[in-house]
Amino acid sequence: MSNPEIRFIRNVEIDRSKWDQCISGSPFGIVYAWSWYLDRICTHWDALIWGDYLYVMPLVNNRKFGIRYIYQPFFTQQLGVFSKLNIEPEITDQFLDAIPDQFRLTDMNLNLGNSFQTFQFSYHHNTTYHLKLQSDITEIRTAYNSNTRRNIQKAIQQKIRISPVNDINQFIRFTSENLKSKSPEIKTGHYSALEKVIRHALANHSGELLGAWDFENNLVASVFFVKSNQTVIYLAASSSQSGTEKSAMFLLIDSFISQNTGKSLTLDFEGSNIPGIARFYKGFGALPQTYYSLHQNRLPKLLRIFKK
Repeated sequence: MSNPEIRFIRNVEIDRSKWDQCISGSPFGIVYAWSWYLDRICTHWDALIWGDYLYVMPLVNNRKFGIRYIYQPFFTQQLGVFSKLNIEPEITDQFLDAIPDQFRLTDMNLNLGNSFQTFQFSYHHNTTYHLKLQSDITEIRTAYNSNTRRNIQKAIQQKIRISPVNDINQFIRFTSENLKSKSPEIKTGHYSALEKVIRHALANHSGELLGAWDFENNLVASVFFVKSNQTVIYLAASSSQSGTEKSAMFLLIDSFISQNTGKSLTLDFEGSNIPGIARFYKGFGALPQTYYSLHQNRLPKLLRIFKK
C-alpha cells in the first residue's frame, strides 16, 4: 500500500503557510493541527505530506532510551489526516503505512473525519461531545436536562459571578492546583506548553479565559476556550472544592453558551469516556461524536515487556 506521493517531512522543512491552508480548508480541521498550536504544545513534530499539501498528517514524536516514538500530547485530543478533500479509509491506511520505521511505538488519536481498514494497529473508540450554537439561547436551554437546570439555579443562588480571568498565571496556577489529584500525569512542562498556547490564542483573538467567582471574589472555577474552524473547544477547565459544591461550572458553561448562541459555531466539550463526565456534557444537550485511538508496537519482542 506504499504511496510514493506521501513524503516524510522534517519539522524545519514544513511550509507552514501551505500546512495551515490545508488545515483551514479541512471539513474536520481543528485547532490542534494548526502549526502554531503544534509548535507550542509539544517539544517536536514532523509530518507526512501527500503531494503539495493535498493531505497532511502531523507526527508528534520524541525519543526515550534511544527509541523514537509517536505520541498524543496533552491538551491535544485529535490529530490524524487532514485535507480539503474527502478522506477515504484507504487514504488513512496509506498514511499509517507510510509512518517511518524509525518510530518503534505509535500512540495517536485520529480526527472525526478519519476511518481506517488496516489491521496493523490496535484501536479503541473515544467519544467527544458537540453542541451546535446556531439556535437562540431559549431553544438551546430547552435541551438541558433537569439536573443541569437545577445546578445552574444553585450557582445563581450561591451568588456565583462569571467574568474573564485577566491573569494567565492565575489561571495556570488554579488549574494545576485543582487538577493535580485528578490528573497527576499532567506535569509542570505540560502546563508551560498550555500557557504558550493560551498567550498566543488570546493575542490573536482566538481564545477566551472565563472564571466563576464567589461572593467573596474568590476564583472557584475556570475554563480556557480556544476557537478555530467554526469550533470552540472547552480545552482546559477545573473547579475548586468550593466551586464544585456551588455548581459554579454549570453556570460558567451556560454563560459562555448564552454569549455565543446564534453563531455558526460548535462547542466541543473534548470528551469524555468517563461516564460521569459524559453525563455532565450531555446535560447541556451535547451529542456524542466518535473518533479512534490507534496503537502500534514495533519493538523487538524482548523489549515489549518494558512498554506498558
